[in-house]
Amino acid sequence: MRFITSGREYRSIYDDNTKFIGKFFIFLKKKKPENLLSIGIVVNKKVGNAVVRNKIKRRVKAFFRENIFDVGYDVVIIAGPDSAAADWLSIKKELNDYFMNLKKI
Repeated sequence: MRFITSGREYRSIYDDNTKFIGKFFIFLKKKKPENLLSIGIVVNKKVGNAVVRNKIKRRVKAFFRENIFDVGYDVVIIAGPDSAAADWLSIKKELNDYFMNLKKI
């Protein structure tokens, strides 16, 4: 697993993707040939101040430190406004549900 850092990678996923809308996050995925998961995390300023935005990013990264998924996708996770008030277990459940379903495909 690796994190997406360049704007070019984000743009390629935004241009050609499959979208899933959850309660706290929007997931954009793009299939890739190698069996490696790449993750990008986007938290808009509408979600909250810098402390809140960084807390959401830390929680998403902590989820991936605990769980390993070997799927051949680039995934951009966009945090919605409700993610600021969500507790850790709710965030973990939504991420786990999405990536377990992604693994089955």
